[in-house]
Amino acid sequence: MDGIWESFWIGLTDSEVEGNWTWVDGSPLNSRSDGCFWLEGQPDNSKARSASGEDCVTILTRGAEDLNIWNDDVCILAYKSICEKPAGTGPSSSVCG
Repeated sequence: MDGIWESFWIGLTDSEVEGNWTWVDGSPLNSRSDGCFWLEGQPDNSKARSASGEDCVTILTRGAEDLNIWNDDVCILAYKSICEKPAGTGPSSSVCG
């Protein structure tokens, strides 16, 4: 991954209401603490790749750095996902968005 940006879905979307960001469990984005991770100029709901715009969020990485940079993107793109797993449980109980 050195020098190459990769994107990972993080389970955040505004597909229900544009600009109203919610996590896959339905909880709202805490804009005061979570909203500080947006890449400059994002979210922008660009319609360059899809007429419906960008309704899902990725975290951008480059090697082991830049782990807290978010970008809104087209939901149908094939990126890897980051999953949340409750503490102390086995791999079969993970919840992915």
